[in-house]
Amino acid sequence: MDFALNEEQRQIREMVHDLCLERVEPRAAQIDESGEFPWDIKDLFAKHDILAIPFTPAYGGVSGSALTLIVAVEEISKFCVTSSLILSVQSLGSLPIWLAGTEEQKRRYLPPLARGERLAAYALTEPGSGSDAGGMRTRAIRHGETYVINGSKTFITGGSVADTLVVFARTDQDGDTPARNISAFIVEKTMPGFKIGKLEKKLGIRGSPTAQLFFEDLEVPAANR
Repeated sequence: MDFALNEEQRQIREMVHDLCLERVEPRAAQIDESGEFPWDIKDLFAKHDILAIPFTPAYGGVSGSALTLIVAVEEISKFCVTSSLILSVQSLGSLPIWLAGTEEQKRRYLPPLARGERLAAYALTEPGSGSDAGGMRTRAIRHGETYVINGSKTFITGGSVADTLVVFARTDQDGDTPARNISAFIVEKTMPGFKIGKLEKKLGIRGSPTAQLFFEDLEVPAANR
C-alpha cells in the first residue's frame, strides 16, 4: 500500500492548512472556553467542501479516500481539535451508510451530508456496553413496516447537534450470538421519541458535545434498517 500523497492530496492539505491558519486558529481558544459547538466553523468547512472529503463524487463528495480524510483531519487538528472532530465524526457517522446502506439510502442521505447541510453521528456506546457491543440493551422491535426503538446511548460525539444518526439496536431478542443480533438504523433527529439527555462536562475538546441520547418508542421505517 502506497501512503505517498498524490498531487490532489497535497493541494487539499495545503488548502485546509491555510484556511485553518486564517479562520480556525483565531477561534480555537474561544471555542474551548465557551464549550459551544462552532457552527461558524461547520459552515466554513461546508463552504470549502471540506465536509465532502469523506464522500465519493457519486454521492456529492470530492474524494472518498481514507488517506485524504486523515490528511485533512490532521491539518485541522494542528489548530483546533474540536474543529477536527466536525470532519472526523461526519465521516464516522456516515460510514455505515456508505459501506452497508442500500442504494436508495445512500442517495437520500449522503449528498446532504457531503454538502454539510446535515451533520452525522454514530450511536453505539451505551451505559453498560462500550467496547463490548454484545452487551447492548437498546431494542428495536418490528411492527409491520416500522421498527420501534427503545433504549439509550451515552458518550455520543456530536449526538446533540447531529441531524442524521446511525443507531445500533438489538433486533433478535432470542439469538445465541449477541453480536449477530444487532442492526443499524438511520434515525433522524426530528423523529418523535428521540431525546437528548445530558452533555458531558469535559476538561478539553469542549466545543464538541458528548451526549446522552434516549429513544422512547421511536418509530423508524423498516427501509432505514
